Amino acid sequence: MAEETFRYDLVDITREALQVLTSAFYMDIAESFRNKALPELLTAGGVLVHDLLPELDRLLSSDGNFLLGTWLERARSSALGEKEAQLYDMNARNQITLWGPSGEIVDYASKEWGGLVEDYYAQRWGLFITTLVECLDSGRPFNQDAFKQEVFKIEQGFVYNGRKYPTKPSGDTYEIARRIFLKYYPQAMKRF
Repeated sequence: MAEETFRYDLVDITREALQVLTSAFYMDIAESFRNKALPELLTAGGVLVHDLLPELDRLLSSDGNFLLGTWLERARSSALGEKEAQLYDMNARNQITLWGPSGEIVDYASKEWGGLVEDYYAQRWGLFITTLVECLDSGRPFNQDAFKQEVFKIEQGFVYNGRKYPTKPSGDTYEIARRIFLKYYPQAMKRF
C-alpha cells in the first residue's frame, strides 16, 4: 500500500510540476510571437508539443489512477447495450472537454489523464503553435475567432472519435519521473 501511495504522489507532483512548466513555455511562446521571433517560437513550441506533453502523457499512463480509459470504461459499463455505451462514452468525453455540444464551458471539468493529454491537449497545443508560425510566416495577425473554429474541430473530433484507451497502466513510473526530473529540473531552476 505504501508503494502504491508513493507512486500516486510521485505522478501527481510530477504532473503538477510539468503543468507549471507548461505555463512557462506558454509565456515563452507568447513573448516569441509578440517579438516576431520565429526560431524561439519554434523551439518553445517544439519542446512543449513534441517532448513535454508526450512525457506527461507517458507519466500519467504509468499509474491506473490517471487513465482516461478507466473513466470511459466506467461510463460504458453502465450501459445496457452498445448504442447506449457509445452515448455514455461520448458524454463522458464531453464532460471533461467541451462541457456541451458547442463547447459552452470548454475545459470546465478538465483532467490530466493518460490518453487525454496526448490525443486532446497536445493536439490543441500543436494547432496553436502551427497557427502562430503561419501568422509570423505570412505577416497576418492572429485571428482568435478563426482559431476557435479550427480548435473546435479537434475538440469535437475527440468527443466523437470512439477510440478505446487503456485501462491498465503501462511503463515504469519511477523511471519516467526520473527521466522527466533530469530533463526539466535544470530548466525549472533557471526559470523559478
